[in-house]
Amino acid sequence: MKTRVLKDDSPAVSKIMGTIDETTDEIEIKEAKLSVVIPAFNEAKMIAEVVTGSLKYADEVIVLDDGSTDNTSLVAKAAGAKIIRLPKNRGKGFALAMGLYTAAINGADVIVCLDGDGQHDPNEIPRVALPIIRGEADLVIGSRYLDSSGLREIPGYRQFGQSVLTKAANVGNGHQEQIKDSQSGFRALTRKAVLQMELTEEGMGIESEILIDAAKLKMRIKEVPITCRYRGLATSKMSPGKLGMRILSSIIRTVKDEHPMLYFGVGGLILTLIGISSGLYSIYHYISFRTLLLAPTLVAVLLFFLGMIAMFSGIILASLAEKKS
Repeated sequence: MKTRVLKDDSPAVSKIMGTIDETTDEIEIKEAKLSVVIPAFNEAKMIAEVVTGSLKYADEVIVLDDGSTDNTSLVAKAAGAKIIRLPKNRGKGFALAMGLYTAAINGADVIVCLDGDGQHDPNEIPRVALPIIRGEADLVIGSRYLDSSGLREIPGYRQFGQSVLTKAANVGNGHQEQIKDSQSGFRALTRKAVLQMELTEEGMGIESEILIDAAKLKMRIKEVPITCRYRGLATSKMSPGKLGMRILSSIIRTVKDEHPMLYFGVGGLILTLIGISSGLYSIYHYISFRTLLLAPTLVAVLLFFLGMIAMFSGIILASLAEKKS
């Protein structure tokens, strides 16, 4: 049954979908199911707060316990969450994908995911879900960089690392979407969007993979501002450098699979240009001194042919990928 509510009625809007009547400033709505998915690894300290806050807006909260060695599952269940416990740690990507597919198969219309470490504010779930409820987006990313006032909470090294990873992710999606915060774990998706994606990333690169998949499938992507907190929280289980390298390697693998021309073509062009430069230097040296520099000449020939092979490989793989799609 359809109902009508004022569009500023956020608690109600968080559980409905519909279209806005701009004349009456109301939304024509129908009841819909909103699920919150929370991947968690050793988050017993904060998970209850996250689950309790999420239940104010969600029909169900699903916690994916990724092989925790503490009481994450028990605490989350006591707080009211449904638990899927993995026997061993598989990685955030594996846990998040399982949660997304579970919620979608169980009939959720709107699926919101956020981290279990307390850095995201569950009270912002309506803000993140609203563009989907309004029918404006298929994927909504809660961005920490749309509102400059929130940057004070983000350490400088995180801002730098995340900007590098975001630039790499934007390259990975073919520059179809210029996202400000590709690594945010606070986002919302439609059921259809989740079921269309083929998520394979098991590690921390899952956020980039979701973005790249959405761009590839021509989904509507939107960012909304969110707040975050880091002080006093254990927001990462590994060093920033190691975490960044893992995410970057995941993005590079995705680029190789989804955009072979970009991956092989650019790399091949760079090798070819270096080979040509080295060859020109060898020619210049021979003309000037009448002696052949063997090593630079061999390097020039090797790099030139490797570059040409890489570029042709990119062209062939891109053609095969286009035919497959």
